[in-house]
Amino acid sequence: MTTIDGTIQDPLTGQHLTFLETAADTEGRWLRAEIRLEPGGFVPRHLHLRQDERLEVLAGSVRFRTRGEDRVLGPGDTSVIARRRLHRVANAGPGEARFVLEVHPARHIEQTMRSMFAIGRGLGPLARLRRSPRA
Repeated sequence: MTTIDGTIQDPLTGQHLTFLETAADTEGRWLRAEIRLEPGGFVPRHLHLRQDERLEVLAGSVRFRTRGEDRVLGPGDTSVIARRRLHRVANAGPGEARFVLEVHPARHIEQTMRSMFAIGRGLGPLARLRRSPRA
């Protein structure tokens, strides 16, 4: 994980994450972050047991996959992911994609994200081998 101007980066997945509001800011009610995905970048498949997630695409396009279905979302499109739903997000276009992520309630998601990005930093030399996950 590298930090530049408050943005954490994961070279393995091509994610750049800037926290907009954290649990400390919202008394634990939510977390908001802007995520930039490089071409070929992705958010690995995951789920949240006790949190709901919402994303809104700001620029570019993202492929959102849950319950065996793919959706390509563009600027202004939103998607809500209920807790306990396995999902992943990947950049679907040739340029950078950006979206705002909201997680309700925040719980410990900030610490989890920081830890996962730190792992990605440790695997940084493998980043050149990175490929977008299969749909």
